[in-house]
Amino acid sequence: MKRLIAAFFILLPVLFSCSGERETETVSTNLSVVFSSDLLGKIRSCGCSAEDMGGIGRRATYIESVRNSVSNLLVLDAGDVFSLDLSYSKTEAELTFTSFGIMGVDAFTPGEIEFIFGMPYLRDLSLTAGLDVIAANVVDARSGELILGPAYTIKEFGRLRVGITGVIDDMIRFPGYIDTSSFKVLPPEAVLEKILPELGKKADFLILLSHMGLERSRALAGKIDDFDLIIVGHGKPVIKKKEQVGSTYLLATGGEGQYIGRIDLAISGSGEITYAKLGIIPLREKIAIHEEIRDLFANYGVPLTEKKHE
Repeated sequence: MKRLIAAFFILLPVLFSCSGERETETVSTNLSVVFSSDLLGKIRSCGCSAEDMGGIGRRATYIESVRNSVSNLLVLDAGDVFSLDLSYSKTEAELTFTSFGIMGVDAFTPGEIEFIFGMPYLRDLSLTAGLDVIAANVVDARSGELILGPAYTIKEFGRLRVGITGVIDDMIRFPGYIDTSSFKVLPPEAVLEKILPELGKKADFLILLSHMGLERSRALAGKIDDFDLIIVGHGKPVIKKKEQVGSTYLLATGGEGQYIGRIDLAISGSGEITYAKLGIIPLREKIAIHEEIRDLFANYGVPLTEKKHE
């Protein structure tokens, strides 16, 4: 609400010309957002007997098709892409982050599962893959400084400036074998209240990657009304119909990689959503596996599907 009031007063000189005649702000930007979370290590297609759905190869193909059909696209993920299965390896983790780079993921907020191989590994892997990893409330245990990259990122689409930040729930319990001694997770609400004044000056439209689960994310949206979109991760959340808390849209797609979310927006010059179309898209067998991802699996020696005979 504060951002909208500020935007109104900033626009006063635009709305009224020197002659006193009223002018209207007609600038509008179309933006598509493809979003996901809770892959949980399911990088291969399911190998299901009814239909061989999912897999990051089909995800990459779908994202590429959207990118080729729209003017402005953001690809975002709200974490828990690794797996807690004992068989899950660093090879699969590296393959996942490399594939995210191929897909052009714009921002990624890790979940607690991404820490299974340790903080140094996660940090190095994200740098190698060139991923924009954002965890605004994860800091060094000694210095208190951010440890996984910047607190937020700004993406520009013509006149529209989109600010993206991400947080992890400070109440999440990390598995006992994860070394948490080098970092700490600060309360998300306090951190967001601190960075939002700065972020609000730099961006017209704000997105939060919330690795806090559905109920905690809803509660956060009720307390902080600055965000236009909140993408939710943790606990395999799914929101199939448009849901708003105040003026904030909550988005979530679980399904362990068998589905991906998409929302198409029209955004006014003042940063307000004037149109929104939501879809939860099943990554069905008819979607071809992306050739670059197919080659990546072959290079890593990882099968493309869970089917036992392949």
